Amino acid sequence: MLAIALLLAAAAVGHGLAQWLRLPPTPMLVLAGIGLARFRLVPGELLEEALILGVTFLLFVTGLELDPGRVRAQKRAALRVGLLQFVTLGGAGLLAALTLGLDGLSALYVALALTASSTLVIVRLLQRRRQLFEPAARLVLGVLLLQDVLVIALVPVLTALPAGVLPGLRGMAGTLVLIVLARACSRWLAPLILRISRDEELVLLSALTVLFLFIGLSALFDLPLVTGAFLAGVGLSRFPISGVIRPQLGSISDFFTAIFFTALGAIVPVPALADLGRALALALVVIVLTPPIVAVVAERYGFSARQSIESGLLLSQTSEISLVVGLYGLLAQQIDAGVFSIIAMVTVLTMVLTPFLATDRVVWWLTRHHPAPAIVPTEGLPESGHVLLLGTGTTGLPLLETILGAGYRVVVVDDDPAVIARLREADVPCIRGDATDPAVLRQANADRAYVISSTIRRPEDNRRLLDFARGVPVFVRVFDEQDAGWIEAMGGIPVVYSEATADAMLAWFDRERSRLDERLGERVEGRPAAGRSASETDGKTTAAG
Repeated sequence: MLAIALLLAAAAVGHGLAQWLRLPPTPMLVLAGIGLARFRLVPGELLEEALILGVTFLLFVTGLELDPGRVRAQKRAALRVGLLQFVTLGGAGLLAALTLGLDGLSALYVALALTASSTLVIVRLLQRRRQLFEPAARLVLGVLLLQDVLVIALVPVLTALPAGVLPGLRGMAGTLVLIVLARACSRWLAPLILRISRDEELVLLSALTVLFLFIGLSALFDLPLVTGAFLAGVGLSRFPISGVIRPQLGSISDFFTAIFFTALGAIVPVPALADLGRALALALVVIVLTPPIVAVVAERYGFSARQSIESGLLLSQTSEISLVVGLYGLLAQQIDAGVFSIIAMVTVLTMVLTPFLATDRVVWWLTRHHPAPAIVPTEGLPESGHVLLLGTGTTGLPLLETILGAGYRVVVVDDDPAVIARLREADVPCIRGDATDPAVLRQANADRAYVISSTIRRPEDNRRLLDFARGVPVFVRVFDEQDAGWIEAMGGIPVVYSEATADAMLAWFDRERSRLDERLGERVEGRPAAGRSASETDGKTTAAG
């Protein structure tokens, strides 16, 4: 019990340091674990059990974030991006590991570890930036799902590789069975749990039952326990059951995350100087190769250059599943502690760097240095009475088509070369530049426009626009009431962007409408059944506008 108390105390110290220094908690938890290991008061067996328990629950929560239905619209792009990134990073990682002096099996473990990106880090960043329902975010989630499934499927193959091909094939077959069961769980069992369970606690208990059932099947198939945990999460990731489970697991998830990274720090040896150099080189491989791989393929599927670059930066790290790869190699005694420490250092380093690399400032800088030539026309722009669109991308294009169809003159300002190229092909007057730059606003004659629509991501970046174009109606996209109040006080017209949340609810309602009709019956107290109008019940036809 004393050892457990010390482990928890170290985790608390790590969290406290992270808050005090305003740093991500992961490196502080690892450092707290390293400090704890210096006293040698926690047995190695306890640390290994804490690691297995922590990572099992961690991957269950990771699976809950990866609803396959959420990425259906970006399925083809996610498949191409994910496969290309997986193969390229795996091959580059294998070559780099061999070049750095690792043996063949250790190099394979390192290569597989480099192919997975962190779902927890990326989802939290997307949630914080309110981008989770944007098309580019759905692409990233699709890539994450593909990566995780591939790595989870290959872990038992890799651990069984020294024993021959047949055990590896059995491991892959067992994983495929669990994938099929996860699909069945998502389609039938999850909705059944919601129908039967009348309160949130019962739903949570049912979800934990599914988790331990999948873990038991993993043990039965001689698979790593984390395989079942991850696929159990995927099986319960479908809306709306994931929305019921996720809030209740918040504190528990934070607890097991803290235990996992603290135990990880305590079990990883202090790296030798040579291993530290290898880790830095491998981290550089991930950070340098991932953005261009993702950006090139995503642009070919219609994503803007800015969205593609941001997606690549978000995916430029290894993940908690990378640690699983190294952990199982270490427990199987197929890699030594030095190789495991290399994998752990690459993961921690790239996780810490991601929030600093995937920022608007870095994305804009890379977008401005996009190989496409800058297009800044100085002639042919209307001097007044035009509709000015600041930013188009995926969300603004339907608005542009509507305005052009209505016969209005339009000018578009966007900093994305891919968007500008498409607009130029369609003969739409446009300027490639920063919509917050007064020089660009003057060139677009913003102060003499008929109306302005701004989809600039951060509301505060509209300050210069609202000062420059006083007297012109300026519609600004915002994400919450607080931002709406600020824009209104500055003289703009806020438009709250709430469609993303409604889409998920309406999609669920459409899927469940027939079941709801059956439950409600044809009429309830003389009213028509859900999903039907009174005129439809009477055999008449109406038109809704």
